[in-house]
Amino acid sequence: MKKFWTGIAGMAMVVMVACGNAGQKAETVKPKTEQQQPKKRGFQLPEVPVALNTPELRMAYVVEHFWDHFDFRDTAYIHLPDITEQATVNYMDLLQRIPQDEALKAIGILAEKASVEPRMMGHLWEVISRYWHDPNSPMKNEDMFILLCKGVEQTSQVEGYLRERATYMRQLAEKNRPGMKAADFVYTLASGRQGSLYGLKAEYTLVFFYNPDCETCMEIKQVMRQSAFLKDLVAGGQMKVLTVYPDEDIELWKEHLPEMADAWVNGYDKGQVLTMEQRYDLSSIPSFYLLDKNKKVLLKDADWRQVMHFFEK
Repeated sequence: MKKFWTGIAGMAMVVMVACGNAGQKAETVKPKTEQQQPKKRGFQLPEVPVALNTPELRMAYVVEHFWDHFDFRDTAYIHLPDITEQATVNYMDLLQRIPQDEALKAIGILAEKASVEPRMMGHLWEVISRYWHDPNSPMKNEDMFILLCKGVEQTSQVEGYLRERATYMRQLAEKNRPGMKAADFVYTLASGRQGSLYGLKAEYTLVFFYNPDCETCMEIKQVMRQSAFLKDLVAGGQMKVLTVYPDEDIELWKEHLPEMADAWVNGYDKGQVLTMEQRYDLSSIPSFYLLDKNKKVLLKDADWRQVMHFFEK
């Protein structure tokens, strides 16, 4: 599994910017002839003008000019994560420290520069998406991922497919966000009886999207069944647990139904309406949505630890 950077290097860079260092340059040695020595590659930060004498001004300058010295046409950088990926993570860390309008502008500048080489643009999209959108990333940040998508969409130099991908991903990400009312849907029980999400009445509703034979899903189901805290909430009527199988193998779903607690509402999405209409982003399963009594989203695409942490607070 690819190691996720922690962003510590990015934080160190912020300190450097605020303290007034002019930036670090990669060592370069000019060869006497082109045949004598291979090209040396590295990442060079921009030099901050002395006249910019506040941390905010210096930060804004560094973010805007972060990629000025990077050769986007050199696709060898795609295979040098210690340079390219580390620089990208540092850049992402800085973007999260400035106002969103400035961050959106900076992302547009990056997209415009990187578009001179489509392979490099695609690589940077994949790297940033992995950190800001992958559910397993400790840096996951949906707000910043949406900004990334908007920045790509607004850059005319970006090729059609990637712009379309950015639009598609943004539209999914903007659905069912915390503070919004969750999209309603119909579920079907093993008996054939149907119900709706909005028809469940409780202080909280926990929606669990899963696949019956998913190893992680099976582990989480066991943890949930053993949770005394969850049992007490359900038994006391404070919470409804709605488990939803969104795929089409109903016989597989029925086969695994004994693994579910009887106190839960265990249903499937007949006709795969959720997937066809993309009412929810189900690209990552298992996934929890925690809703309040008015079906307002409290947690989106959360894991079990985040659900428990919510109630611990």
